[in-house]
Parts: sequence; structure tokens; C-alpha cells
Amino acid sequence: MMEFLNNFFSTSQFIPHGHCYLWKPGLVWLHLISDVLTGLAYYSIPVMLVYFVRKRRDMPFGWIFLMFGSFIVACGTTHLMDVWTLWYPTYWLSGLVKAITAFVSVLTALELMPLMPQVLALPSPAQLEAANYQLAKEIAERIRTEEVLRESEQRWQLALRGNNDGIWDWNVKTNEVFFSARWKEMLGYENHEISNHLDECVTRVHPNDIERVKQAVQDHFAQKTPFYITEHRALCKDGTYKWILDRGQALWDENGNVVRMAGSHTDITDRKQAEETLNSLLNQLESKVEERTAELTKINESLQTEITERQRIEEALRESEQRFRAAFHQAAVGIAHVAIDGSWLLVNQKLCDILGYTLEELQLLTFQDITHPDDLNTNLKYVEQILADNIQTYSMEKRYFRKDNSLVWVNLTVSLMRESSGEPKYFISVVEDINERKAAQRERKQWEEQIQASLLEKEVLLKEIYHRVKNNLQVISSLLNLQSAYIKDKEDLVIFQKSQQRIASMALVHEKLYQSQDLARINFGEYIRDLVTSLFTAYEVNEDAIALTINTEDCIFLGLDTAIPCSLIIHELVSNSLKYAFTKGSDGAINIEIKKIINNNLMLIVRDDGIGLPPNFDFKKLASLGWELVDALTHQLAGNINITGSTGVECQLTFPLI
Repeated sequence: MMEFLNNFFSTSQFIPHGHCYLWKPGLVWLHLISDVLTGLAYYSIPVMLVYFVRKRRDMPFGWIFLMFGSFIVACGTTHLMDVWTLWYPTYWLSGLVKAITAFVSVLTALELMPLMPQVLALPSPAQLEAANYQLAKEIAERIRTEEVLRESEQRWQLALRGNNDGIWDWNVKTNEVFFSARWKEMLGYENHEISNHLDECVTRVHPNDIERVKQAVQDHFAQKTPFYITEHRALCKDGTYKWILDRGQALWDENGNVVRMAGSHTDITDRKQAEETLNSLLNQLESKVEERTAELTKINESLQTEITERQRIEEALRESEQRFRAAFHQAAVGIAHVAIDGSWLLVNQKLCDILGYTLEELQLLTFQDITHPDDLNTNLKYVEQILADNIQTYSMEKRYFRKDNSLVWVNLTVSLMRESSGEPKYFISVVEDINERKAAQRERKQWEEQIQASLLEKEVLLKEIYHRVKNNLQVISSLLNLQSAYIKDKEDLVIFQKSQQRIASMALVHEKLYQSQDLARINFGEYIRDLVTSLFTAYEVNEDAIALTINTEDCIFLGLDTAIPCSLIIHELVSNSLKYAFTKGSDGAINIEIKKIINNNLMLIVRDDGIGLPPNFDFKKLASLGWELVDALTHQLAGNINITGSTGVECQLTFPLI
């Protein structure tokens, strides 16, 4: 196995690729720059794809973008391997990278083919716009219906308050009767002293009038008379009787059965007393018969006008009731009256459609029977709070079991109707089907979990890349160290050692990136300390003789493209100070400072208090690899460098923070 790995990474079996170009500088640089730029471009494209997927979490099939990113990264790596094999003929390794690239390419193509029908099936902007338009239309219709209901209710309440007569509304099926406040006031009662039941009216009719009243009701129910109208005496709270003109109109269902009758009470005690007075004085006041007759005629006309007005009000009340029922049964959401024990009293068709039950089937159940067990306790707690009058209404999302035993998510809003005495009467529930919305939320959650898993995987992969690059650079440094053992020329040995130190400084950048929480940047102040410490160790500097001071601002983070050239510049400048600034045995100090300045720029200062520079020093004219490297890296950073050396040496490098 070790022999296979040695052969796999061996550079002695083949000649470098540069031999194919006869090591012509122009041709070598052409391929080198082309492959490096192509590789960097390939590496930048996946970054944009990952950024796009993270920002557009609503984008479907985001994983295909990540597969494209992997494919492009692999392609970029093959180009960088072409640069590597110019000097190092590790063709087995290069072939492995190309095989990986081929595998990722084929896998991406295979995944893309079945994905195309799904992409083509996505709704177009025109379809989405049409759906939004239809939804807006339904919302507008619902708002209009609610406005009509409010206006109807306002007219009903206004009619009750402005009418001098007592109004009553009799539910024939339940014998519940609504009595207006004016109706109760006529008999001397407060609003809470009379319950809403038929007995409250029947027991107060004079015994001599009760049979006549019942007969009038039966005749009207049998449609023998168009209206119910009687005059009878009603018992007041103080024990006296008042004469009441009682009028009403029944409402029949499609089977001819009476379901409701509404009407009014008019206090005609004064009129009856007037009639009795007229009868008692008839024999004595015969001379005034014509005058009294005229007065009675006027009174009858007034009464007829009042009757007509009452009939108009009754008709308006019937129309209001019909509009209410139409709105109830045609509403776009489920509406129900629910008894205190949870049984369904009255439901509209929309609720039946949501739950899959008929009206008759629902009335045999309670809401507890069809509520999901996990939601039932929460629902019952809300019911307890609203019955205790701690809250006026509540809303919650819950699940119902449909008739076919499937689950449907709904948004439930509940309020409580109370009796005039304050006792709970029934609940009014509004049920909105949110099943599709919940399904969309579940899909979105699953998608987010997949994205998080993918990001974690990419983070691990990026850390592994940094780790392997650092290890490879250390391997190169070790190879240079081994090679230096065979070098006899001292100048060549120094060159090898400098190259080894430069590679170590780049490896240190990748090690910091591997250890950093932010895989794109490193804390450069911390990096400088580690770099200079390693240089002091390499040059065997006595720390008591040469003092080192490092001043860096907090939170200066640099990316890979800026950190590596900047680290190499520091390496060259500090190395020069350690080698040339101080005479043997002399003491001194080296100061390194990096700080932010205006216009989002950074200033790097490396100074020593050594022997300084010779007169007319111009580093650009020196035939020195170190100074040429400083100059090239300064241009790479798009910065400016200023070197002064009258007393000691101070190098100021200014470059933009990217």
C-alpha cells in the first residue's frame, strides 16, 4: 500500500509538463496564467451559486445549483493541477482529479434530466398573477358581504331603539322569544327581569282573552288570515292590566311548517279607556255623536297609518333575516353555532364541505369527537377561559378528523353568545380551511433542513481543503528542507531556506483559516503574532536582545486573497530586519502595527531601530528576489509602499480592505 502511494505521488517517474513547452518562458507563463485565471473563475462561480441559494430559500431545486457548484469546483481543480504538473509530474494525482471531475459531471447531467419536467411544470408568472387576481376578487366579495351584514344589523338595532312599540321575535321550534327592551318597559319590567321564553308572554295574557289569542295564532298559522292581530289585556308588574294591540307575521319553510313569527306590541290602553268612556256616555252625549265619530275616524286613520308603518318595519325585519341566512349559508368560510357541551347546533354548507359531513351527521357529533387529541386540551382550555369571561374571543390552529378519517388543518375563531342574564347561550365558530398553507409550511421546513445539512457538509469540505492545502505546503517545506541537505553552496542554501519560510507563512494562513469560525477570513492580528514568532525561532533570535512589539486593532479580518500576499510582505520585511538591521551582539527593537484608516483602507507599518539603509536606497533597482517579491505583492494588493531609513528602517504599506 505504501509503495502504491509513493508511486501515486511520485514525481520521478515522469518528466514535468513544462518540458513539453521546452520551458519557453512566454509559453509557460501563457499556460500558467490561463489555467490559474480559469481555476479562480471556476472557484468564484460556486461561491455565487451558494450565495444565491442561501438568499433565495424559496427557490425550488436549490440542490441542483449546489451540484453545479461541485462540478465547477472540480473543473477548476483540474486547471490548477495543470499548473502544478508544469513543474511536478504527479500525473496519477492529476488523472484522479479529472476522474472525480468526470464522475461529478456525469452525476450532475443524470440528475438534471429527470428534473427538467418538474422545472417546466412550475407555474408561470401569468398563472400566479391569475391566481392572485381570483383571490383578491374573493376577498373583496367577502368584505362586501360583511359590510351588508353590518348595515343590516345597524338598521335592525336602529329600528328597535327608535320604535315606540315593543318588538318580539318567536322561534316556534324552540319556543324562544326575543323581547325588545320597549316590550318589557310597557309592562313595567327591567330588561333582565323577563327571560326569552314563550311562557313569559302567555302567562301574562288575561284569562278571559287567552283562548281568543290562541285561536288568532292558530288561524294565522293555518294561513286563514294574512296577519296575526289581536287586542288583549296583559298583566303588568304592579298587578294592573294594560290593553295591548298585538300584531305579527309568521314565516313558513318549504314544507309549509311555521318556523318563526315576529311582531309588535302597541299600548292601546288609552284608546280602550276612551272607547269605554264613550260607551258609558253614549246615552248622555248623543248630541256629540258626530263629533266623536269624526274623532274616532281620525284615530282609526292614525292607527291605520301606524299599522302600515309597522307592516313596513316587519317586512324590513324579514328581509334582514333572509339576508342574514343567505350570508350565513353562502359564506366562503365555515360558520357554526355550537352548544356549550360541544354539539353542533347550526352549520353552513361550507363547514360541511370542509369536514366532509352532512348537517344531520354533524348534529349527532360534538366538536370534541372530531378534534385531533393533540389539539383538544388547548381547545378546551380556551373554552374554559371564554366561559369564565376571562377572554371575549380566541383563535387557534387545530386539526379536525374528516368523515373519511383524513386530517384537515383549520384556523378556528370562536366567540360566545350570552343570554340577557349573562348566562352562556352558544358559541359562534368561524372555521377557515388552511390545509394547503400548512402543507406549504411543512415543505418549506423540510427544504430549510436540507439546505442547513448541505451548508454543514460544505463547511466540513472547505475546512478539509484548508487542512489539506496546509499539509501539502508543509510537505513542500519539508521537501525543500531535505533538498537543502544536498546543497553545498551557501547562497543556494539561503535561497532554499527563504523559500521554505515563505511556504511556511502561506501554510500558516491556511491553518488559521482551518481553525477560524469564519472560513473565508482570519484574524490577521493573531496571525502576525504567530508568523513573527516562527521567524524569531527560525533565525534563532535572542528575545532579550531584540524586543518585539505588535500593535493591531481588534477585529481586523482578511480573506485568503489578501492575507497571503500581506503575510509574505511581512515575512520579507521582518526577515530583512532580523538579518541586516542589527550588528552582531547589539540590542534593538522591531515594531509591527496594522490599523484601519480612512476610505476603508489598511496601513501596515514594520519598523526597526537598526543601522538604517544606505544613501540613495531604491529597492526597485535592487537585484533581490525578496524586494522584487515585496514590490509584486504590493501591486497585487493594489497598494502603495513607502520606505524610509535615515534612522532605522520604517516601511509603510497602504492597501484597500476588500
